[in-house]
Amino acid sequence: QLIQRAAALGGAAAAAPLIAACGPAATAPSASPAASAAATATAKPIRTLKVGYIPLTDFLGMYAAIEQGYIADEGLKLELQAMSGGAAIIPAITGGSLDFGISNYVSTILSNAQGLKIKVFSDSAYDSKDHSPFSVVVKKGSPVKAAKDLNGKKIAVNTRNNIVHVGVMEWMEQKGGDPKTAQFVELPFPQMPAALTQGQVDAIAPTEPFVTVSTSQDGQILANYFAEIRDNVAIAGFISTEDWINKNRDVAQAFHRANTKGMDFVAKNEKTARDYVVKYANLDPALAGKVNLSALRSTPLLDSVQFWVDMSKKWGLLDKSSTLKAEDLFVKF
Repeated sequence: QLIQRAAALGGAAAAAPLIAACGPAATAPSASPAASAAATATAKPIRTLKVGYIPLTDFLGMYAAIEQGYIADEGLKLELQAMSGGAAIIPAITGGSLDFGISNYVSTILSNAQGLKIKVFSDSAYDSKDHSPFSVVVKKGSPVKAAKDLNGKKIAVNTRNNIVHVGVMEWMEQKGGDPKTAQFVELPFPQMPAALTQGQVDAIAPTEPFVTVSTSQDGQILANYFAEIRDNVAIAGFISTEDWINKNRDVAQAFHRANTKGMDFVAKNEKTARDYVVKYANLDPALAGKVNLSALRSTPLLDSVQFWVDMSKKWGLLDKSSTLKAEDLFVKF
C-alpha cells in the first residue's frame, strides 16, 4: 500500500537561495473542478495560505487533498510556491513570506538545534523497500559501478547538509566508498537529469519523478540508497514555526485532516494519483506510469526520525552533546 499508519502520534542547513524547482515558482496548478465545487459549497470562510513545497511524489497527499476538494472543505486555499528544498523553505517560513511548507527531517533537526523552533504538524513521505523513489543515478555506460567508484567524483544533491546529502554519504560509507573524498554540488532536482547528460556531474541523487526523467534519457539507477541503508526512512513533513502553529492551531489541524484524507485517496486511487504527479511536477504524461511513488504516512515513526538525529551527529552537522530527540520535532494536537 502507498499509505501506512502508525498506531499513535510520535514517531539547518544554511539558507539557500529561493530557487524555483520547476517553472515559475509562484504559480500553482489550477484546482480541479471538484476542488472548485467544494470551495463554492463549503460554508466556512476561505483562508488563503502560502505554502512552500518541492514538486515531488512525496507530497501526493497534499495534491490529492487539493484536487479532491478536501482542502476547500476545511475552508482553506493553498498558494503553492515551488522551491529547492527545506534549506530554502525554512528561512522563508521564519521570515514570514510563507505560512508553512515542507522540509526534510535533517533540515528540520538542524533548524531546531539552532533554536528556530520549527515543528512538524503533519507527516508525509517515507522511503521503504517497496516504495523507494530516492536513487543515485549515473550515465549509461559510466565506469561508476559501485559506491567506491564515486570516490573523488562529483555528485549532485538538491542542497548540501540535508537528508539527501547525509543519506548518500551514509550509503557510500556502508557500501565501501569514502564520501569524504566526493565533491557534492547543489542542483535543484529538475536540473539534475540534464546536468548528468551534459557531463557536468558524475552522478546525481534525485527523487521521483526526476529519477524516471533521467532513466528515460540516458541515466541508469546505481542504487536506491535510502532503502539500502534502512527500511522505512522518514523523509519529510509539513512544518511551520511553533509560534505560527500556536496562533493557528485550527488551521494546522484542518490541513492535517485534509492531508490525511488525501493520503487515503492516493492509497485507493493510484492511477489518479499518478495524474497528479504529471500536473504538480510538470511530468511528461508518458512517464507517469513508470514513477516509483513514495510511501505516505499521516503519523510519524519516531525511531525513523531519530535515525536522522543520530546521522546528523555522526556526520558532524549536529553537536554530539545535543539532547534533541525526535519527539521534540512534533506538535501534538
